[in-house]
Amino acid sequence: MPLFTFEIVRRGNASVVAQILMLSEQQSVWCYVEALALRIQGGDKMSIRVKNAGAETVVQTGVATALASIKKCKRPDCPIQRDLE
Repeated sequence: MPLFTFEIVRRGNASVVAQILMLSEQQSVWCYVEALALRIQGGDKMSIRVKNAGAETVVQTGVATALASIKKCKRPDCPIQRDLE
């Protein structure tokens, strides 16, 4: 299973590793990005970066963008969307 490192990046500061996860597939990374954004809400100048085991960036997005994507979730039973409300 692939290993992914999730980092919180503040403009002008060094990144902080938030979590390291082994996921069954790269497509599931975005759900964890959204969950991390929920934990660090309110960071206009903050972003989330995800790197694979080869230290290559596979996702880099602003916290606000990740939070906005939760609101657009079409699943009626979306657990992350419930946490946003």
